[in-house]
Amino acid sequence: MRRVLSATLLVLLLNVVGMTNAFAQTQVATLQHNDTISMYYGQNALVEAYTASADGDVITLSSGTFTTTGDIMKSIILRGAGCVADTATNTLPTIIPGTIKLQHCSPTIEGIVFSGTIVCYIYGNSNMSYKPTFIKCSINEIRPFAYGQCNRSCQCTDCIVKNFDFAYMVGAEFINSVVYFSNYVHDDIYNLTSVYNSLLVFPDGKNIKNLIAYNSIIVSNNQNVVDNCTFNNCIGIKLGDTSIFEGQANASNMEVNNYSDVFETFNGTVSFDENYNLKNDIIDTFLGNDGTQVGIYGGMMPYNPRPTYMKIKRCNVASRSTIDGKLSVDIEIINEDN
Repeated sequence: MRRVLSATLLVLLLNVVGMTNAFAQTQVATLQHNDTISMYYGQNALVEAYTASADGDVITLSSGTFTTTGDIMKSIILRGAGCVADTATNTLPTIIPGTIKLQHCSPTIEGIVFSGTIVCYIYGNSNMSYKPTFIKCSINEIRPFAYGQCNRSCQCTDCIVKNFDFAYMVGAEFINSVVYFSNYVHDDIYNLTSVYNSLLVFPDGKNIKNLIAYNSIIVSNNQNVVDNCTFNNCIGIKLGDTSIFEGQANASNMEVNNYSDVFETFNGTVSFDENYNLKNDIIDTFLGNDGTQVGIYGGMMPYNPRPTYMKIKRCNVASRSTIDGKLSVDIEIINEDN
C-alpha cells in the first residue's frame, strides 16, 4: 500500500526562515538531528546538510542530482529517493556524481546512484571497526585510497557495483548484490567473506583467496588460483580453462561454460539497466540451501532496488517568504510498503 502525505503544514511548523529566492521543483535535503529537522534546497542541499550534521544524524534527499560532499568523515545515515526510476510511484533517482572519500567513519547509505567513485580511506589494521554500509545503491566504482596503506571493509546489500577494487580491502560483505571486480593492481582478491545470493564477476589472471560464498553465481575468467575458498550451492560460469570449484569437498555446486546457460540476457557486462534474471530451468532445478533460487533474487529478501523508508517525491518552494520570515513549501512524501 502506498501512502502519500501533503506536507505543507508540516514544513511550515519546522519554521524555515529567511529564504527569499527559491524555485519550484528543486532538490531538497532534510537533516534530522535528535528531535530537530532542518531543510536545505537546491543542488548544494546535500553539502549544506552534511556540514550541519553530526554522527548519527539522518539526511534524506529528494530525486535529482546533488553536488558531492567530497569527503564524508561522519557516521551519518544518508538516504536517497532510490537508484532507479520508479514507474509505480513516478519517482526519479537520487544521483551524486564525482568522487566521495569516506574517512574513518561508518555511514549507512541507501537509495542513491553514485555515478563517480567512492574512495575508502583508512590507515592501519587497528581501524577495521569502520565499515560503511551501502543498501539499494548503484555504484560506478569503489576503491581504496592508496595501495598498501589502506585496510578497509564495507557491506553492500541490494547493490549493483560496476567496478570494485579489492586490493587491501579486507572482509567485504555482499548480500543480494552484483559486483564486478576490475581495475585493481593487486594480484589477489582475498579475505572476502559472507557472500550471500550475489553475482560476482572476476577478471583474468587474478587469484581468488579466502572467499566464502552461499547461493551465489561466480564468473571466472582464467583466474590463476582458487585458494582456501568455500562455495555452497553456487553456480560457476567457467569462461576459461580452470575449474572454479577445483578441490572443493562440497558437491552442492554446479559449473557451466557460458552466460547463456544461466541468464536470460546478461552476457558479462555489468550494467545498472540489466535485470540479471535467471532462466526458468535454472530457477526450477538448481536451488540454494534455503530452497530459493540462487543469485540476487533468492534468499529471505530478494533483490529490490526500491527504498523501504519514506522518500521525498516532489518539492515546490514559494518564490518568496512571508512577512514574518516563513517560507511556504509543499512536499509530497511517499512511503512504499514493499
